[in-house]
Amino acid sequence: MTPDLVKRLGLVKELEGHTGCVNCIQWNSNGRLLASGSDDKTVIVWDGLVGRRMARVETPHEGNIFSVVWMPGADDQLVGTGAGDCRVCVLNVETGATLKSVIGHQGRVKRLTTAPDSPGVVWSGGEDGLVRQWDLRERWSMDSSNVLVNLTHHAGRGAEVKCVSICPSRSELIAVGANDPFVRVFDRRMITCSRLDPSAIPDTECGAVAYFVPGHLPGVEAAFHRKLRPLTSTYITYNKDGTELLCNLGGEQIYLYDKFAMYSTSAPINLAVIQNCDKRQVPANNGLKNGQSRTAFKNLPADVEALKLQANSEFEAQDYSKAVYLYNQAISHHATPHPILCGNRAAALMKRKWDGDIYAAFRDCLSALFLDPGHIKAHLRLAQCLTELDWLPEATKCLDNFKLKHPEHKKSAAFTQREIDLNAALEKKSAASNRTGAAASSASPPPASSPVLSQYSAASFLRSDDDQVEAMDSDDDSDDDAVRPPSSPILHPGGISSRLGNISSE
Repeated sequence: MTPDLVKRLGLVKELEGHTGCVNCIQWNSNGRLLASGSDDKTVIVWDGLVGRRMARVETPHEGNIFSVVWMPGADDQLVGTGAGDCRVCVLNVETGATLKSVIGHQGRVKRLTTAPDSPGVVWSGGEDGLVRQWDLRERWSMDSSNVLVNLTHHAGRGAEVKCVSICPSRSELIAVGANDPFVRVFDRRMITCSRLDPSAIPDTECGAVAYFVPGHLPGVEAAFHRKLRPLTSTYITYNKDGTELLCNLGGEQIYLYDKFAMYSTSAPINLAVIQNCDKRQVPANNGLKNGQSRTAFKNLPADVEALKLQANSEFEAQDYSKAVYLYNQAISHHATPHPILCGNRAAALMKRKWDGDIYAAFRDCLSALFLDPGHIKAHLRLAQCLTELDWLPEATKCLDNFKLKHPEHKKSAAFTQREIDLNAALEKKSAASNRTGAAASSASPPPASSPVLSQYSAASFLRSDDDQVEAMDSDDDSDDDAVRPPSSPILHPGGISSRLGNISSE
């Protein structure tokens, strides 16, 4: 998505036909037909190219239709629908007949999904926490042995399935979004569909094979609930190649999880784990000027340098959003990550402070240090990000490592301020812990923690840095050009022990 593309977008047609809110739409496989589902409990099929209504189907639903999908292998004659009446239906859009209809969930059906290589099969996700698999060749009933995933076994009794999506390139993988910040990916080959049995003991062998979550969100659900902004995956979808997974995280931002190759052999670099494992040699005097090492980089190309200077000007003018945008442009033009551009964009994100900006700045600082282990500003910004993310043990180790690497700067104003901020955060956390302990000893036990979060340790959310992170902006003005990172594993040099487990260098 680029500004030029956005400028070219324009309204072509307005399709009028429903008498209620339109909650869902889906194109057929060749992009000609568009199906829409509405609060008026009907499905309309449109010729999307000319904007003409081709069919209107009355459904058996007694609640708002939340999802509509084309059934594969049916020559665009069949659609599946899921609605607020807990019902899943399959309809013939040419004849208007209902082929299948079942109250298949004990909560609203929020999303259906299909796989091109599985004709006649549709999966439904409901707010009862279930993902069920429906096959047109079988009898449909509430007690069918078709429960693929029971999220209440994995995330607690309050778990609700909000969205599901099948990976197009690997249809055995099904992604499930719920009323929490996590996207779980299950491998259908490892699961046997079963009948719903509330008293059954959860099968630990049928857990998710992968989890996706922005690294700053685990553990902060309660804070978002207090702001009346519950974190919920309201929509997830794969790209056509199955290499990217897009998640609309209600209450926060939209996230793109890229390079979804679960069995990739590329070297994993965990963005939440950095250690004192510098692999690049730094001259005895550190070769430092203006906070970066200048030994491994050449001048930026003229067009990138011009964008960087524009971004610096916007940063100085305190238009941090514009600065971030310009640094994005500079990094895009440069084609490879660059420590100065990454460090600069980190500074702008830290000033802007939108939801997720501190974590994005944290990622950029790691990228800058990966490319240039002697980047002083990136190291100090990393410590600040860790403090603001409330990852205080890591922030402490980051500053300790800074003193070892750059003893000549440990009395600088910037380092002193980082120590002051960290000590203040530690004192605040200690005071809060003391108050909580006193309240717990004199009052009734506090409510149990989120059943969703309680099922996971931080190790469940390891992430790979195979996907290079975006960079951010600051007042740096160095003119170096980045060297492409080597393919062998190089760990981040900030000196932080793992929040999520340890990584060893090779």
